Amino acid sequence: MVNIIIYLDKKNDAEDLVKHLLEAKLIASAVIDMDNISYSIKDGNFTKEVYNVITAKSKSLLTNQIVHAVEAQLGEEVLIISTPIVGSNSSFDEMVKQNTIPV
Repeated sequence: MVNIIIYLDKKNDAEDLVKHLLEAKLIASAVIDMDNISYSIKDGNFTKEVYNVITAKSKSLLTNQIVHAVEAQLGEEVLIISTPIVGSNSSFDEMVKQNTIPV
């Protein structure tokens, strides 16, 4: 099991993307954090970027399919990372298994 974290530029509709991934059964559930601020140094300058961040629960073997589905839906590359869920109870495991496609 994994958390898939997708950083979307505010121009993209996060809710539409979540709906698409849920309907394709690539993710079991998701939350959207609006106006997430990311700070970094670019070309020696302090920068601030605002994202809408999706955190979705899924199976690790679906990660590549999720990346392809996101890029196909948006028509562009976006920042996507996957973090492992190293422990969960049986209710969580069952929720993910029941709401995603078999792999």
